[in-house]
Amino acid sequence: MASFTERDGRWRALVRKAGRTKCDTFDSKAQAKAWAATIERELDQLKATGVMAPKGLTLADLIDRYTRELYPVKPWGRSKSADLARLKLDLGHHPVGALSSHVLMAHFRKRLDKGKGRMTSSSQLGYLVGVLRIARTLWQLDVPLQAAEDARTALTSVGLNAKSKRRDRRVSDREIKKLLDHFEGEKSIVPMAEIVRFCLASGMRISEVCRLEWADLNTPNKTIIVRNRKHPKDKLGNDQTVPLLNATGFDAYEVANRQPHLGPRIFAVNPRTVSAYFTHAVDALKLPDLRLHDLRHEAISRLFDAGYRIEQVALVSGHRDWAMLKRYTHVRATDLHRVAVAK
Repeated sequence: MASFTERDGRWRALVRKAGRTKCDTFDSKAQAKAWAATIERELDQLKATGVMAPKGLTLADLIDRYTRELYPVKPWGRSKSADLARLKLDLGHHPVGALSSHVLMAHFRKRLDKGKGRMTSSSQLGYLVGVLRIARTLWQLDVPLQAAEDARTALTSVGLNAKSKRRDRRVSDREIKKLLDHFEGEKSIVPMAEIVRFCLASGMRISEVCRLEWADLNTPNKTIIVRNRKHPKDKLGNDQTVPLLNATGFDAYEVANRQPHLGPRIFAVNPRTVSAYFTHAVDALKLPDLRLHDLRHEAISRLFDAGYRIEQVALVSGHRDWAMLKRYTHVRATDLHRVAVAK
C-alpha cells in the first residue's frame, strides 16, 4: 500500500510492496498518487517476471559492473569514462533504491549552480540512464530507471540540460603564421609545426592524425585509411579511405609523406601531448579563444571556400550527417552576387 505525507508544501509518496520500498517527492498529492499507482503496477510486473531487488547495492556497484562487463565488449572514449567516474564519486554512495528523481534533480541543480556546464550534466545523466537500463534489462535488477529518465526530462524542460554551443571560430592567416613561427623556433622532438600544417590540410581530428600509419598511405592515389573513425554508434571497425588534398593552402599528402620513418605511425605523438603544446603556444602568443580543434573547423571551411560540394567535404571530414556541415559553409548574402556574375 502507498502512504502520502505533506511537508513544506510538497507531497512524499512511500510504496511498500512485495518486499520492496520506493519513495519520491512531488509538488502535488495528485502527482504523488499517480506515481504510486505506477510503481505498484511495476512491482507487480517485476514480481511476475522474476526481477530481483538490488539489496545492498549502491550506484558505485552498478557502475563498476557496467564498466567491467561492457567495456571489453564495446570500448568507449575518455569522456564517457570521466563522466562515469564523476557519477561514481558524487552519487556512488547512494543505495540504488534511494536514487529518486528528487535526489538526482537536487544533485544536478547544485552542480549547475556551481557553474558546471550544461553539456556535462546532460552527458552524465545520459550515461546514468544507460547504466540503469542495462541493470534493468540485462541483469534483471529493480533499479529506478524511470526516476533517472524523469530527472533528465525535467532538467531539459526548464532549460538546465542543454547541448553545448557549437563553435564557428575561424583561424586567420596571421594566427597560423604566428603558430608556425613559434613551433619552428622551439627545440622539441614533437613536430608541432608539421602537425598544425597537416591538421589545416586534412581536416582530421587530432586523435585521427596521431594514429595514422605508413602502411595505410597509398602513394599513387594520395589517399590514406583512417582507422576506427569517429561514428555516433560504431566505436570500432569504422575505417575510411580519405583523400589527402592540396586545397586549403597546405598539401596534406606532401606534409605526411615528408615525415621521417621512425616507426609504424606517421605522427608518433600522443594527442594529449599535442593538445598541451598547442595550448601553451596559444597562451604565449596571446591568441584569443583559439583551440586545437579549431584547426579542423578551419580546414573544412576552406574546403568549402575552394568549391568542394558538401558530399565531397563529408568524405574528407568523416561527417555522417551532412546537415552537420552547414555551419562550415559560412555563406554570406554578398556571395550570391558573385555567383550570379560568374554564371
